[in-house]
Amino acid sequence: MEQFAGEPVVAVSGDGRLELFVFGRDGGLWHAWQAQWSNSSDWYGWCDMGLPGNVTATAGVNGDGTLVLAARNVSSQLSYASQTAWSNGWSAWTALPSVPGGGGAGEDAAGIAAGADGRLQLFLVDLAGGHLYRMGQVSWSNGWSGWQDHGALNGADLAGPVTAARSGDGRIEVFAIDTDGSVWNVRQTAPSGAYSGWNAYGNPGVALEDRPALAQSADGRLELFVRGQDSLLYHQWETAVGTFSWSGWNSFDAVSTPDKRFVDHPVVAASADGRLELFLAGGDRNMYHAWQTSASNGWSDWVNEGAEGGGFVGAAPGLARNGDGRLEIFAVANDGNVYHKWQTAASNGWGPWTMLDPQAPSLTTTVPDLIGLSVAHAQEQVQAAQLHLTTHGSGNWVGNQSPAGGTMVPVGSSVSVGLVPNPP
Repeated sequence: MEQFAGEPVVAVSGDGRLELFVFGRDGGLWHAWQAQWSNSSDWYGWCDMGLPGNVTATAGVNGDGTLVLAARNVSSQLSYASQTAWSNGWSAWTALPSVPGGGGAGEDAAGIAAGADGRLQLFLVDLAGGHLYRMGQVSWSNGWSGWQDHGALNGADLAGPVTAARSGDGRIEVFAIDTDGSVWNVRQTAPSGAYSGWNAYGNPGVALEDRPALAQSADGRLELFVRGQDSLLYHQWETAVGTFSWSGWNSFDAVSTPDKRFVDHPVVAASADGRLELFLAGGDRNMYHAWQTSASNGWSDWVNEGAEGGGFVGAAPGLARNGDGRLEIFAVANDGNVYHKWQTAASNGWGPWTMLDPQAPSLTTTVPDLIGLSVAHAQEQVQAAQLHLTTHGSGNWVGNQSPAGGTMVPVGSSVSVGLVPNPP
């Protein structure tokens, strides 16, 4: 089994299955995926993604539902791969142009967000010049433009990773930290529109560091979380959607912070009921968890979720929501394995940590002939072939399918079927 290091990256495929990407200790990027929709115990992998590189990656979702993965090769050149079809296999890696400043961005992951028009945008900091650069898709789910420079700050250089997300009114907001530990922002002035100049967010009296976390509360307001150089967590939030008005910095519940405080950056995602849930690795190698007590409201104390494998490495976990609404978290332990745990029901409690030990898939499999089968029988046949079923139309019987029965396809591919009211 591979030995892993660094931060897991998890994304949701178009059919609701989770897809996981983790760098190995050998520098290679490895991939595992749920074999069945929202089945946290049934995974395929590990498969080598063919990009010897660094320890960070970023995933985004195209407007057509296919996933895009951006990562660095051994020369720190940013490259991308994308699913060749909705919830299907992956393309070869394509290198993107270097940022014009020429300094690269070290091991930092790119920020990624989808605009209101569905086009993805990538963001990188050039460490040589301290500028933020942006690259966007030239059309919906299609190629990429060149890099565009957001210009210099007033009196400082950007230093840290970038985070980006779409606001409640459809604009992209982008945050990064400068060499003095203060937060800066650029934002679209209208959905899919032009960007503002630099907006200063300062710091809470403590220099901040690492990647900010950014998420939308249920009422559409963004919440921003950043770890300080004192290893405590700080946050602020929009006071109203689309007003560009923010609360100012607040200490995040320092009373219940673990003795050894926090390492690496926070991760945050919304539960099915709209409450945000926040995870952060502790200096004691345990994972810590806090959540909104109700949607768009206040926060719980920190809860120690424990650890496995001799304690977790000092890296952020990966977090995503299953197709059935349950959150699932992934972390790399000191023994080199990936462990995960998940909500036992949507917006509910959590089960224990479990080592992720995927089944090794065969390289290809044969598509079964599904025409004339009931939906339930077709689902059984597809799962037995290590494939995934997508449906369109209405009825309980399969009238047509693509690819056709007998076709050899990669394991994990999707088979699309048209449903009809009566057996054909």
